[in-house]
Amino acid sequence: MVIGLHKLLRLPVYTESEIKLGRIFDLEIDVAAQTVLRYLVRPNFLSAKYFLIAGAQVKEVKDDRVVVYDSAIKTETVSEAASE
Repeated sequence: MVIGLHKLLRLPVYTESEIKLGRIFDLEIDVAAQTVLRYLVRPNFLSAKYFLIAGAQVKEVKDDRVVVYDSAIKTETVSEAASE
């Protein structure tokens, strides 16, 4: 499957257990390897905190959602102010 960045950034992210984590709002790419290192997932539009989901934690990308392994929710959230 091929998916454009614009669509990917709008996809909701769920765990295998159907817990909604939020939506992808950014991603980090390893340019040399041409792979996604991390997906940045915000629970809601106004949230200052977000999840860092490693590429290896993504189980599958579907047309309507991204599914991550349940272990991904143990990833700590990060404050935007702390990361700048």
